[in-house]
Amino acid sequence: MKSRYLFLLLLFAFVMEAKEIKVVAFYTKNIAKVSNKDVQIAIHNILREGSRKSGIELKEVFPVSVEAIIDGFITGEYSLITLNTYDVMQNYERIEPYIGKMWTIAKKKDSPKMRYLLLVKKNRAGDTALMQGGSVAMLNFDYMQNIYLDSYLFENYHKSAKEFFKNIETFQTSSQVILKLFFSKVDACIVSEHAYEVATELNPQLKSKIEILAASDKIFPSVGLTISRKGDNKMAELYSVFTYDKKDIKTLSHVLMLYKAEAIVYFSQKSMEDLRHFYEHYLALKAKYE
Repeated sequence: MKSRYLFLLLLFAFVMEAKEIKVVAFYTKNIAKVSNKDVQIAIHNILREGSRKSGIELKEVFPVSVEAIIDGFITGEYSLITLNTYDVMQNYERIEPYIGKMWTIAKKKDSPKMRYLLLVKKNRAGDTALMQGGSVAMLNFDYMQNIYLDSYLFENYHKSAKEFFKNIETFQTSSQVILKLFFSKVDACIVSEHAYEVATELNPQLKSKIEILAASDKIFPSVGLTISRKGDNKMAELYSVFTYDKKDIKTLSHVLMLYKAEAIVYFSQKSMEDLRHFYEHYLALKAKYE
């Protein structure tokens, strides 16, 4: 009788383990201009394939606020979260003790990190300084580029972008941002180096009228950060499936194409330290000059 009870207990434990559910939380708003619905469908397909390969039941959720994701990650409700880089920076001290492995979507699989470029119009006088009281164009969803611009202006002019520029114009795409500068609708713009390279490759004439005034360090993730919970080895190993490029995993190709990216790659602790150093420097400048 005792052996039968033990057998049933072990069987129950096995069944419960087999049905283990890992909840993965995504904040798809403000990560990029891609439609939330398209991203959510792509994520569902990826996790379904991950569940099939691993035997772990993966369930995706899309909380309505960053705060809800942070709280769920800290309590262990969520095994994996995806946030934009700005939200990670703002909440880093709270989530740092719980961070396991990190990944980002890379525009180029051999170059997982990117930098920002501050562009201005070329002129005959050769003066490349920014025009105070002028206008600047940028994307309307990339908050880290705002921080880079503020950092540059704090260091060189002791003013924030809102104080320095009369108008800050935002657009949906990097091509719109660059063309606004090219056609002299604004005095400066800020874009990623990747966006600049793509634009000038498609239209080499851009280089004849636009030049790079300043560039950030190459430390920024391309499209947000995905973070596994510390100590959850299953999720850390599971997500390695998604580090292959889009030719290797058919289900991954959809989300990569949405972001015009090539791969999902690891974001190292050293990379995070560099990013944190930049962000803390920005906060120090802001406290001093704003």
